[in-house]
Parts: sequence; C-alpha cells; structure tokens
Amino acid sequence: MVFSSLTFLFLYLPLTLLVYFLSPLRWRNFVLLVVSLLFYGWGEPVYIVIMFLSIIIDYTHGLLVEKFRSDDKKARWFVAQSVIFNLLLLVSALLVFTDWFNGYTGYSLDLVVPILCCTALVCNFIFAFLRSRFTANALVYLLMNIGIGVLPYILLFFRIDYSGRLDAHSLPWVICLIISVITFLGLVIFRGRALKNEIVKRLHM
Repeated sequence: MVFSSLTFLFLYLPLTLLVYFLSPLRWRNFVLLVVSLLFYGWGEPVYIVIMFLSIIIDYTHGLLVEKFRSDDKKARWFVAQSVIFNLLLLVSALLVFTDWFNGYTGYSLDLVVPILCCTALVCNFIFAFLRSRFTANALVYLLMNIGIGVLPYILLFFRIDYSGRLDAHSLPWVICLIISVITFLGLVIFRGRALKNEIVKRLHM
C-alpha cells in the first residue's frame, strides 16, 4: 500500500482518522502504533514481527536511558545493550532476505535465526543480573524475554503438519523455545521481588 493508492486514500486513511479521533486521548498513541504496523506490514506481514521486536527493544531501553540520564555511564550501558539487540535483529533479517533472494534453502530460518534468537535470550538473561542494583531492570528484561521468546512459538506453530508433528529442521527452534522458557522462569524466580515491586509501582497498586 502506497500513499497514492485508492486503498490508502479511501479506506485506510479515513478509517485511521475516524478511530484516532474517536479514541480517548490516552489511547491515541497506541492507536497510531497499531495502524502504523498495519500500514508497514500490508505488503509483507512478516515485517511486523521485526518491527514489533525493534519497538520493544528501543522502547524499553529508551525508558532506562531516560531513568538514568543523570548517570552518563549507566545511560551509555543501556544504549550499548540496545545496539547489540538491534544488530542481532538486523543480522537475522538480512540473513533471511539473502536466503530468500538466493532461492531460499532454509538455512536462515532453520539454523542461523534460532541461534541468534538463543544468543539474544541468553544475553538478555545475563544483562538482567550484571547490574543487579538497577531494580527497574527486572520488568524491562522480562518484557524483552517475552518479545524475543514469542518467535519460537510462532514459527513452531506454522511448522506443525497435519499429523501434529514437527520436522527435523525444527529442532533448533525447539531448543530456542526451551531456552526461552528457562530464561523466563529464571527471571521470574530470581528477580521476582524486583518484578513485583516494579509492577506495583507502575500500576499504582
């Protein structure tokens, strides 16, 4: 969908404006987020996953940079983390595109991307404990784990055949799923108190 198309001018734009102005003020940014993802994913829905992950990475780390803006060392630490995760995401996307451009042999989604996903999950888990005195980190790292860890669920769901079984090429994603669950439970168990305090604080409970 392009800006000059009839679909954009007579369907997408009017509906977007209608929903935006009918929404309460506090929900308007969320509405813009959803319709923007819809717009950019119109031609290739798979790109929504990439954008969603990038949004989670940059938004959560942006919150941390803002929180510790008075401490230059801490702020730089979180910027570095954001760069690392975005580079992993970018490399994954480039590998998938290269694989598809060369006839798609499947090596990118069957091997390289799950390895990078596992690397991101493990790095996220390690980062959560490197700076244990940052109590606000626990919730951010949990959200990062959920955002990255949802990939194996999505990929494995579409790889289940009519008999309810997975092919042998799905093994790296199964391992990625196991690591996702382990790191998620590890964050909940070992950072549970910090998570509870942060949720109570943010939700004013």
